[in-house]
Amino acid sequence: MSKSGIVACFGEVLLRYSPTQDRALRNATGLDVFPGGAEANVAAGLSNIGRATRMISALPASELGAIARRALQREGVDTSSIVASPGRMGICYVTPSGPMRQSSVIYDRAESSFGLLDQYDFDTGLDGVQHVHISGISLAVSDTSRANTLRLAQVARGKGLGISFDGNFRPALWKAQSVDPRPAIAQMVELADLFFGNHKDMALLLRQDFSGDGPERRREAALAGFEAFPNLAAIASTARHVDEHDTHRIIGRIDTPESVHQSEEQILSNVVDRIGTGDAFAAGVIDGWLGRPDNLVRALQQGMALAALNHFSRGDFSLASRAEMDAAIKGAGDVVR
Repeated sequence: MSKSGIVACFGEVLLRYSPTQDRALRNATGLDVFPGGAEANVAAGLSNIGRATRMISALPASELGAIARRALQREGVDTSSIVASPGRMGICYVTPSGPMRQSSVIYDRAESSFGLLDQYDFDTGLDGVQHVHISGISLAVSDTSRANTLRLAQVARGKGLGISFDGNFRPALWKAQSVDPRPAIAQMVELADLFFGNHKDMALLLRQDFSGDGPERRREAALAGFEAFPNLAAIASTARHVDEHDTHRIIGRIDTPESVHQSEEQILSNVVDRIGTGDAFAAGVIDGWLGRPDNLVRALQQGMALAALNHFSRGDFSLASRAEMDAAIKGAGDVVR
């Protein structure tokens, strides 16, 4: 596949508010603002390693919408397919983790522009596009966004474009919709070539438990996924263990029907911010998948490198360049002069 094709990402762009000085939200005296959203994070991450990206979304015609649009433009993302439409800005409030304190997220995105807009020009939005990335969050925001997400995937498949789908199961969003998530998620996985999800996602989709533990269970779940969804070419996932609030251990893997590629465990100490790290992983894998589909080891290395780097910067977007990603794959060395 050519590297020149655009990767289009469809989803809601959010503004994330996090307490300054890493306080709990209830004790906050100030809030930092970080643009984000799962699909926007992937678009920014891909753009920063040199891929042409386009965001397809809706934002309010307000100062808040302008903050989000300008943030994507600064990262080099094409925002021409972001529609200015009625509704409000989608927001999430994040309490950072701390000693003896879990991180938590409160969503405030009801009646957002993205959730309300019922008509997109997907033919124009997909012009020049090679690959489309979507996540399960867009299925869960509203009935309208769910219909739009499925329609986009169907249009993309009809055009012969590649599709990656991140399950990104968010129970709170689905509960608010009072909708069974399985049918819509299954429909998306049926259309995808590359699925980001683990054994828990497959257990949800297939209504079955998987035996064993660790790699054996993940492999059993992946094989069940390939049998249920024969269009899938690969499944990418990570496993995380949190030893302390700022010390995490992560492993990445890519399964195909014939093979397994699993990374060594990475121990990340002095973690600053874990929000968006899964999207950074997705960006690295997608770039490798498109650039060298015959070398999934490289795709996995890229995903793990971007995910690791994103743990050490505040905000959702992966800001690492391709050179920084490549250096992380090789391992930290001396000062470059």
